[in-house]
Amino acid sequence: MDFQKELDLPFPLRDYQKTGVDFLTSSTSALLGDDMGLGKTIQVIVSLKKIFNKTGIKKTLIVVPNSLSSNWLNEFRIWYKECDVVRARGDKSEREYIIKNNSAVTIATYEHIRALVSDSKSLPKFEYIIFDEAQRLKNQSSNLYQACRKLKANYKWMLTGTPLENSPQDIVSLFSILKFGLIQSGFTTSEIRDTIYPYLLRRLKTEVLDELPDLIEENRYIDLTQNQITLYNKTIKQKFEIDKKDSGGMLALITELKQICNYDPVSYSSAKLEVLKEILEEKISKSEKTIIFSQYVKTLNFIKENLEHKSLIYDGSLSSESKDEVINKFKNNDEELILLMSIKSGGVGLNLQEAATVVIFDRWWNPATEQQAIARAHRLGNKNKVHAIKFVAAGTIEERIIDLLEIKQDYFEEVVEGAAEKRSSVSLLEILDLES
Repeated sequence: MDFQKELDLPFPLRDYQKTGVDFLTSSTSALLGDDMGLGKTIQVIVSLKKIFNKTGIKKTLIVVPNSLSSNWLNEFRIWYKECDVVRARGDKSEREYIIKNNSAVTIATYEHIRALVSDSKSLPKFEYIIFDEAQRLKNQSSNLYQACRKLKANYKWMLTGTPLENSPQDIVSLFSILKFGLIQSGFTTSEIRDTIYPYLLRRLKTEVLDELPDLIEENRYIDLTQNQITLYNKTIKQKFEIDKKDSGGMLALITELKQICNYDPVSYSSAKLEVLKEILEEKISKSEKTIIFSQYVKTLNFIKENLEHKSLIYDGSLSSESKDEVINKFKNNDEELILLMSIKSGGVGLNLQEAATVVIFDRWWNPATEQQAIARAHRLGNKNKVHAIKFVAAGTIEERIIDLLEIKQDYFEEVVEGAAEKRSSVSLLEILDLES
């Protein structure tokens, strides 16, 4: 099948992704366990497009972590823009109405489903249910597991880069939702493996290297926590009383909003941190090294203090000797897997080809600076294909920055170079999306 022509896709699929689409579209129960960065979300959306082009759009539920619903919505806009996709939002009754009555595709969070099952006496039946980051369902004693198990659908698909995190029991838990009764009590490990083989597709980066580019780049859209959203909106209302011609004050406000996108300094809640933890769990399980860039030292310290795994930190406050020591440990010690770096002090001049993943935790004004940071790992001598993940706080100034970068590159360069006072204040308002 010519996927590109028949489905009118914006970009061509790679061969392994076409295999994934064939696997999903021919399965009533499927666990897609590909490595992170191989495009599991894209494979699901293209599969739905292939099916719905023939059958019409069916009642579909996509269950995702709270921080990733915007990312799914964005991928639908790219790969299947004609599909009717609705996010479950609002209070409990509003979310319940959407989930029960939307006849097309609904994106809901795991928390939404847990509340729905707890409060509702009757549950709808779906044609398709997709569980993203399905490793969250490995604990059979959790309320979340119990809630998701009660959902009914003719087709169930699961996505996870870590299908087996701790023990074979993880797989047993997932399949008790995916295809109840498939794995019998008392099965040995080899019997479990043989039984689930037709329903599991897993590819590692090392298995598809010939089909992958040297660099995989993606924007990961992340929904802020409620605490972050509240503070973000409150900050705009409180501080937008400044003189609109005071470009310095406007830029200070923009900086404060960007920092709130990283974490709430009052409650310390951070949607980005939760997504980062999930990424690191997968990378550490394979002993892969990861570099995390931020422009704010406070953010680097916040990340370090809240990670369960040890990490190195590299910023401008270190002496030359200390910087050399940090780099040497990261490059040569197999147990040092996480490096936190200031994008200003570590974005250029370093060779860190030991890293397989680069995370841009907050967006820089100039994309060239981000590319220089990614180039620390993506360079000659790196035996890995590099996965660069750029976090974007959905519905905030970070998403606005990306939109405007595409059409106003020259303007952003002027702002970064300190020429903002020569511009009209309306442009700064446009960045904040406070003026049409």
